[in-house]
Amino acid sequence: MRFFGKGGSNGAYRPGRDAEVREHLANERTLLAWVRTGVGLISVGFVVERAGALASATPGGRQTAAASEIFGLALVALGCLTLVVGAVQFFRNRRMIMAGVFEPRSTPYMIVVAGSLLLAAAFVLYSVS
Repeated sequence: MRFFGKGGSNGAYRPGRDAEVREHLANERTLLAWVRTGVGLISVGFVVERAGALASATPGGRQTAAASEIFGLALVALGCLTLVVGAVQFFRNRRMIMAGVFEPRSTPYMIVVAGSLLLAAAFVLYSVS
């Protein structure tokens, strides 16, 4: 799998049409959106996990601390998964742009959406009980 093009200035990839340049730039912006989302999820996960550590100091806060740690680590894992999925999508789209083809795929997006929904449902169930 080739990640960084053909390498060197002599063998550099040169887009054959102006629209292709815009497609590559849009692909990079999409990667940055994936990165923002992943880093945001990781950051919130750390905050949730640390909040549990603070809650453990209060009376009866042990159960809250355990749940907070689980939810925090799950958010960090989902953030890491989002970064990996975003990077895979970026390189896949990059290859397709260079080949002049496009095959839409919703599976990577649905993985992150399903993970988010599962975490939200678990949090709601925990909050209600």
